[in-house]
Amino acid sequence: MVEHARFSAADTFGGFIGPGNLLEQVRIAVPYLFAEPFAWDEPLPEGARLIELGAGPDGWRRILAAGERLGSAEEPTPEEISDYFALCLAAHWATAPSFVPTDVDAKIRAALWSDQPDADELVRMEQFALGLADWRLGPFSARDVRLPQDDVLSGHDGERLSVWVGALVHAASRGDDAGEARWLEAVRGELQREADAFDGLWRAARPNLDAVRAASLLTHNAGDVNQALGSPAGRKLKTDWKAELSRLAQEDGQRFGGAYARAAAIYNAGLSAEGHRNYPLRKAKPLRAHPELLLPLGPFLDAWGERLATSSHLSEGGRGEVLAALLTGCRKVAGQSGYFRALAGFAEAWPGGLEDKRLGRLLSAAQRRELKDSELRKRLQVSRGAFESGWLKRARQALGGWR
Repeated sequence: MVEHARFSAADTFGGFIGPGNLLEQVRIAVPYLFAEPFAWDEPLPEGARLIELGAGPDGWRRILAAGERLGSAEEPTPEEISDYFALCLAAHWATAPSFVPTDVDAKIRAALWSDQPDADELVRMEQFALGLADWRLGPFSARDVRLPQDDVLSGHDGERLSVWVGALVHAASRGDDAGEARWLEAVRGELQREADAFDGLWRAARPNLDAVRAASLLTHNAGDVNQALGSPAGRKLKTDWKAELSRLAQEDGQRFGGAYARAAAIYNAGLSAEGHRNYPLRKAKPLRAHPELLLPLGPFLDAWGERLATSSHLSEGGRGEVLAALLTGCRKVAGQSGYFRALAGFAEAWPGGLEDKRLGRLLSAAQRRELKDSELRKRLQVSRGAFESGWLKRARQALGGWR
């Protein structure tokens, strides 16, 4: 982040980032959550702890709205550790779909589980973590796939899995057989749900781009499981289930019906180049103005590019910043196609296309020259239909005719 000057050096929490600084990071990443019309405006129970506010689909929003109730602490109490755990999860949920996600992954996967010395508070953390299955992002994320029966497949499923695997590792490490069995059942159930969702999308009468997007999600979510198993405590464990859960996307096999191996085959056919962290877009602050501008799953970004060209939430200058960031991404991120597709969509929706003189005035001379680059022009001339149908063909080839 660029705005570190706004943070307080005195705000810490047992050696971690302090609650106030963490909330400030969320405000920087997703400012619309704290402004009309999206700000949480329902009453919050007086005196309620943060971990008590997390139930239901909007639990993460209530926690953020009450986040200032938790202050700095050099030596936090068990109760404060639990509330900090809740705040870290809410902050991560809110910012994971944004351009500048908070960096609390290791805390929610491992550190805060092992830091909790109180048995009753540990139970409270476990119950809270199980409730993550009820949290919903709705319009505050564009990186998901809609499933039948109002279900969703998303990158947040991987975040939840990593927290659950962290709890599993912690239970196994301390010899809690009942807790280990409970968490193993939860993790297996979620992995199977995602496997079934991917297979259902691909077996549909007319496989579409959602099946390809789902392949990307499954591969990333399997990576989140690997991250949690790779914690210091996870590496020390000697259990049968580690082999069952680890490297689902890296090793051939029929675990969970082989869905993760199939998803990885599609991912490795070209989606891996889209799995970067979108650093070129992080400095384009206008993209943080409204959830309408959130980045969807790549590389199918034509519609997003059209939105950038027409959205009322971008000023003329803001559009110029975003175009400049996309051009930087095209130049610096090797192998990706998504930024090119976003530019193609922008050109399609903007009167006069990328040659329009109004756009030219918003860019530097070097950026105007980039827009005339022959290779960039060649890639932008590929129609959306041709690009997307080509990707479906590539996915079918990666699966070798599997149905």
